[in-house]
Amino acid sequence: MAIYTGKFARFYSAIHHRREPVIYASTIDASNRLALFAALAENPSSAEELADITKTEVCCVRGWLADFAASDYLQYDAASERYWMTEQQAYALADKPGNAYIKDAFAAWRKSQLFGR
Repeated sequence: MAIYTGKFARFYSAIHHRREPVIYASTIDASNRLALFAALAENPSSAEELADITKTEVCCVRGWLADFAASDYLQYDAASERYWMTEQQAYALADKPGNAYIKDAFAAWRKSQLFGR
C-alpha cells in the first residue's frame, strides 16, 4: 500500500479539525469491533455484501455506509452501488495500530471530557 503523505495529512487533518471525533468515537470503535472497516478495506462491497461478510444486519450496514460516505470516511460509486476506502482511509481506519491509526485517537477523544458539562 502506497501512502502519500500529502493526501494522508489532508484526510487526517480533516478528521482532527471537525467535531466528528466526539460524535463518531463510539461508532468508530463499534465499527472496528465488527470488522466493518477491515472488510471494506480489502475489497469494494455493496451494503448487502458487507453485511454478509461481517454477519451483521443489512439495514444497519446500509445506514452506517451512507453516514460514513457522507462524512468522507468512505467512497461511494452510485452506478455500481459499491463502497470502498482509499489507501489513506484504510491506513487510518482499518489497519493495525500504529502512528496513524485513528481508532485509538477516537477512543482517547471519547474518554476525555472535551466539553464542560
